[in-house]
Amino acid sequence: MKTQLSQSLLLSLSLGIAVTSCQLSATEFDARSYAMGGVGVTTADYVTASFHNPAMAAKHDVRDDFGLLAPVLGIQFDDPDELFNDASNLYDVIANANLPADALIVDAALTQLAGDKAYSEAGFGLVASVPTRYYSTNVFIKGYADAFLFADVLDNDLADTDVDSKMSVYAISVVEFGMTFARKFDTRYGGMHFGISPKYNIISTYNYSQTIDNFDPDKYKDGASSDKKGFNLDLGMEVGLLYGLSAGAVVKNLIPQEVDLKPMNGSSASYNLHPVVTTGLSWSSDYATLAMDIDINKTQRYEDVVSLSGVNDDFDDTQMLKIGAEFGLQSAMQLRAGYTNDLQGNKGQVFTAGIGLSPFNVFHLDLGASYGGSNKFGLVAQTMLWF
Repeated sequence: MKTQLSQSLLLSLSLGIAVTSCQLSATEFDARSYAMGGVGVTTADYVTASFHNPAMAAKHDVRDDFGLLAPVLGIQFDDPDELFNDASNLYDVIANANLPADALIVDAALTQLAGDKAYSEAGFGLVASVPTRYYSTNVFIKGYADAFLFADVLDNDLADTDVDSKMSVYAISVVEFGMTFARKFDTRYGGMHFGISPKYNIISTYNYSQTIDNFDPDKYKDGASSDKKGFNLDLGMEVGLLYGLSAGAVVKNLIPQEVDLKPMNGSSASYNLHPVVTTGLSWSSDYATLAMDIDINKTQRYEDVVSLSGVNDDFDDTQMLKIGAEFGLQSAMQLRAGYTNDLQGNKGQVFTAGIGLSPFNVFHLDLGASYGGSNKFGLVAQTMLWF
């Protein structure tokens, strides 16, 4: 039996699919937000508002004339079950096995791999912003690639001396082209901001499922792919309260969308964009910002998974609690830190940190990183100009 996969190839495949499956993709987070645990409902600036809350596009200084984010780049990876280690061990066992005599050894390695999953996300985004006294407008390109790699292992697989268990890669890319329109209304306590982001999206899917002994990263182009185009909306609001407090809410993907992955070797699924409501509360001063965002409902992604091992539809549902802080001078440097936790229990907790360099508050270089354990990490970087 020929072995065609190693741990390094598995890693390159999952990350490669996340990037190459969307040639114009972007993550939903920016580097500043990422370093602050992902908050943004009431802390996004007028340029990055299109990523977090369209209402924030109207929250800017009267002297601001133009803003350009070009680009934001990010990638994150999560292997909670040590799939790559278990898969590497299995392929070493298969390579040296003499079936049917070594069936028990191979079966033990398959059992170790059973149920393992890994995830990766990657992409970039661009925003051009034109703020005015009464209305503010952003033009943006954003999106993300969401890859899911899992071991689809059968019980008693070697009853017929053949390995029927599979490795499967599902990937989705959502590319969005849109505009953000926002308006500020003054009140006796502060400003109220409302915004809307109509957007045209292209959803591309990918499915590569093969039996373990035939799973070959060099043949990933043989996977089944499909595309779907549509229209969607984000809606948001933010209100300034007393003593530097702000509260807000945003609804992303107001119009539900679903796209089916093409079946391959009996493996298939669907990917869903459901409306997600997120609320936020923050406190800001000249030198510090503290914020908390929480998803009111869960985000659902892959559903209706048809597999040998029966993957549950809620395996990747998330409902995030995000807490972040920023300290520093807006015209020089900022230090950031944050924490996120998935209330659905699928992604666990993650700690984040980052730095921002902003000489004279004109050119911005922002870096963010996340760490949730030895197999869970992410990096984001971006540059931005304000005039």
